[in-house]
Amino acid sequence: MRRILLILSLFLFIHALSAGAGGRVLVTNITGYISPATVEQVKLAVKTAENGYSALVLQINTFGGQSDATFSIIDLILASKVPVIGYVYPEGGQALSAGTYILMATDYAAMSPYSTIGSAQPVVGYTPLNESKYLNAYATKMRSYAAMHGRNQSAAELMVLSNKNFMADEALKVGLIDSVEQSLDSLLENADGKVVRRGAQEFKLEVYPATIEYLETTPRVEIMKYLSDPVLSSILFSIGFMALIIGLTTPGWGAELAGIVLLLLAIAGMGVSVDLVSLILLAIAASLFIAEVKKGLHGIGAISSTALLVLAILLMIGSPWRPILISSSWMIETFLKLILSVGGVGLIISFIFVRGIATALRKRPISWLPTGKGVAVDDIGPGGTGYVRISGELWRATSNEEIRSGDAVEVVDRKDNLLVVRKAS
Repeated sequence: MRRILLILSLFLFIHALSAGAGGRVLVTNITGYISPATVEQVKLAVKTAENGYSALVLQINTFGGQSDATFSIIDLILASKVPVIGYVYPEGGQALSAGTYILMATDYAAMSPYSTIGSAQPVVGYTPLNESKYLNAYATKMRSYAAMHGRNQSAAELMVLSNKNFMADEALKVGLIDSVEQSLDSLLENADGKVVRRGAQEFKLEVYPATIEYLETTPRVEIMKYLSDPVLSSILFSIGFMALIIGLTTPGWGAELAGIVLLLLAIAGMGVSVDLVSLILLAIAASLFIAEVKKGLHGIGAISSTALLVLAILLMIGSPWRPILISSSWMIETFLKLILSVGGVGLIISFIFVRGIATALRKRPISWLPTGKGVAVDDIGPGGTGYVRISGELWRATSNEEIRSGDAVEVVDRKDNLLVVRKAS
């Protein structure tokens, strides 16, 4: 019995030693566009890592994203109770613009071979921001993150002021990062035991051997990731906008409700402020679309409305009220996607209108007019004209008396291809 207890105690002691040697390391992937969804992801990662993990690893592969989201992520990193390791991965990947700021804020920065960092100058619209007031502020931010972790401040500043880029070996040589690693396993092995600092704080990395666990994101984060995609949010906005107008002009099908929902989802994903010019353009676009539905402008209204809608969305996306941290090439690519996607949706709807109009024009003139009772669609004054609905079809009609929209009417005569109606008795 004593021997069994001794063996069991020895086993537990060895297990405790092996567990304490490296513990657990949490890994999360920071990829794609940096947005509020990324903030939620990092917030969840930090909160999870602080419950029993030795360190948090951010595997970064991004062209950049929103500046507000970037600095919110950095605030989370700097407030973390566990050391945060930044790793630009995979081989040949990048942590450009916003990704560079995030990497510089991590406690231990590593890059995979042939990966790149830099191009950290803020962008407004589709051009780099050169106004000294903002440029110097962003450069100072980058320099402060480098200073906080004992890295090359001058080289860090150049990535903002001169949009300079560094490959992995170059970044290591100038002292911007701590190592170049082929894999996550080699990174943890080489980083283990090193003391890193975050301002006045110091952390000893105990990350090897360790159990590597990947963060499981929540449905909230996944939904926000999709909504934050600029192309998807713009498509949702354009469809929602047109659905809302159709619903308001032809109520009863629920299109207005669907339009409102899509607009809310799009606005949540965009995270931008709609300025006065965009609102005016949207109002004009709405007016043209209503005119097309109500009066029939032979497709001109639908096409013009689509063009104005595209312009309004490009203004909202292209000129946010705060600078963004993204590479210019990504912005140009997204600009083209926006034109193709939003314009495509509008043109499809316009095509449906034009085709319907053409079909109607090709029909032979009718040689008969209906009889019976129906309902007035428009107000019809004495001697005026408007539309009535009879047997589910719309007909132009005139009357010798005042008829209000919604009144029950009956056909009493026909005159020049117009129905003559009166209030039904």
